[in-house]
Amino acid sequence: MSNCSRCENLPAEAPESGVLYVAPPLSHTRGTLRRLLWGSGLSFGDPLDDVLAVEVCPDGLSNLSDTLLNGLTEAELKDCRAILVEKGTQINLGMLPRMQDLFTLLSYARQTWLKKIMREEKLTVHFQPIIAVSDPGKVFAYECLLRGIGERDVLVGPDSMFGAARAAGLLYNLDRAARIKAIQEAAGQGIEENVFINFNASSIYDPAYCLRSTMKAVKESGIPSERIVFGVTDSEEVRDTVHLRNIVDYYRRGGFGVALDDLGYGSLDLLAQLRPDFVKLDMGLVARAPYKASIARKLIELAKELGVTVIAEGIETEDQYRWVAAHGADYAQGHLFARPASPPPTPARVDL
Repeated sequence: MSNCSRCENLPAEAPESGVLYVAPPLSHTRGTLRRLLWGSGLSFGDPLDDVLAVEVCPDGLSNLSDTLLNGLTEAELKDCRAILVEKGTQINLGMLPRMQDLFTLLSYARQTWLKKIMREEKLTVHFQPIIAVSDPGKVFAYECLLRGIGERDVLVGPDSMFGAARAAGLLYNLDRAARIKAIQEAAGQGIEENVFINFNASSIYDPAYCLRSTMKAVKESGIPSERIVFGVTDSEEVRDTVHLRNIVDYYRRGGFGVALDDLGYGSLDLLAQLRPDFVKLDMGLVARAPYKASIARKLIELAKELGVTVIAEGIETEDQYRWVAAHGADYAQGHLFARPASPPPTPARVDL
């Protein structure tokens, strides 16, 4: 079985100029598109009743993206099918695989900075320690946190990169690159503790196929599988719990641990169904809304009843640390102990 070409290779760049064919599903959307195109002075026609053909000049796709992304809702843009081809190209059935929703097509055109980072492999990893609550000087694990290296070597955070990747249809590519980079740098740093690596379940179709390169990287790294924990970060967005369970089972068959990030009431069904090895509870929520402390307490109690190890993350104050220690969290993570860094930082000793 070959590796996943979709995950490993960025999509081919669209022509710099040509004709953008757009098929809006509703007459209302089609009318709005017409008004936006007229207002922008762009030339367009109607080769079919339900299709608009927009002439795009060199470097004009970026300006068109600004116009349409600001003038239509994301839902409207995602309902429009689109393809950009060189002028004079005859449309045929062989082009169907290249068609995509208009939102993704336009977003991909805009994310030049992200594509540059990914094409040039300007990715690095920072590490944040996870410490034992009962012994804060002892590092239990390091979580791998992706960073991009932008212009003038300015670091780009994961939220910016993954948000842009999701919009531009590059989530599969970035998520795979992040997993492999985390494995390689953890090995390169000689980390002897456990290693937590995040993944987006929505970026994986078939784990046996999509995760082949990840498993290869693990084997080449020399890190024992029992010291690696894969954490699902988008559990609140997962609708197909059977699919997520298949991914979790695949990791477990490989000898890896599994973590569920951002535990909340919306994740309770998943907690019961998946029975992960670890759950991560964000204490920042408690700090912003004190009444949620009672909710956090109940979540910890439920996890403990199910035999799931609890990691309290986002610990920034000694009061938060004392709270999680008093209410049964097993491990803690946050700026109080150390900020993410490379090489892996030694946590500050904080006494209860």
